[in-house]
Amino acid sequence: MILVTGGCGYIGSHLVKRLSEIGEQVVVFDNLSAGSPSALLHNEELIVGDIRDTVSLARLFTTHSFETVYHLAALVNAAESDEKKSEYQLVNEKGSDNLWLAAKSVGVKYYLYSSSAAVYGIPHTRSPLAEDSAINPSNVYGETKYAAERSLIKIIEDSGKYGIFRFFNVGGAEEEGRLRQSRESRAIMQRLFAVANGEVPKVIISGHDYDTADGTVHRDFVHVEDIAMALVVGLAYLKQANNSFTVNLGGGHTTSIKELHSITEEITNRKIPIEYTSKIPGDIDYSLSDISLAGSLLAWHPKRDIRKIVKDGWNAYAKQN
Repeated sequence: MILVTGGCGYIGSHLVKRLSEIGEQVVVFDNLSAGSPSALLHNEELIVGDIRDTVSLARLFTTHSFETVYHLAALVNAAESDEKKSEYQLVNEKGSDNLWLAAKSVGVKYYLYSSSAAVYGIPHTRSPLAEDSAINPSNVYGETKYAAERSLIKIIEDSGKYGIFRFFNVGGAEEEGRLRQSRESRAIMQRLFAVANGEVPKVIISGHDYDTADGTVHRDFVHVEDIAMALVVGLAYLKQANNSFTVNLGGGHTTSIKELHSITEEITNRKIPIEYTSKIPGDIDYSLSDISLAGSLLAWHPKRDIRKIVKDGWNAYAKQN
């Protein structure tokens, strides 16, 4: 039996769908702050609860026999994390610790954690970021994700095996468009889609004078379906190799915001006005993943490019009308 925390959310729901489709018995634990029960497409068992609540976690683990835990529940808005430091620490650090301890107490074997490329902070090179690149978070969000990585390794010790996945910029949606990123998300694609859909007159972009080829930030986008597949094959690797690991999950290519804007206009067939404002101090201007380790360990390679990410994301967004 598999537990997925945050399984009603954007990435979590795609993972739950894939696990159910390959015959796994899945239980979802979610406080529904950023997700909906409607995201569970195969009537998976949903337990509404919060990882900050140790009593609920204890009850969860004593009433179910979990072999595997996927942990995706988290606060994820890096831009607000510095202003809400204590809240991010309570959820992303303390909440994760609560989960690791509760799972360990009943003998869970496999732990799979959704971390973030935010742990690397601001790169000082244009070289791809590898798993052994310097850890230097530039915001509280990155700090809390790395803290949860460290606590996972420390708490479970030799009682289980772990897989840590550092996500880069996740986008897109399943082709059917039933699962999608929240419209409340501040992700750049969602903001472009909102303008294309006529909800707001223009998209505000912070900065066009970065030290990049076209002056806008460059991001490494990866399709959410590729992420879900990596999480599934990661569990298979833990069971087969019995070795813990940490891997990057990205597309392995960068796309500038100007390029993304152009692609989105083309795919939506809509004009999307942009207003550039001053850049955000400390913002990461260039991010590129080295995903070779995920390829060699897990035989995982992203199958969907940036155009497919935008196409599927727009399809899902437009279906919400």
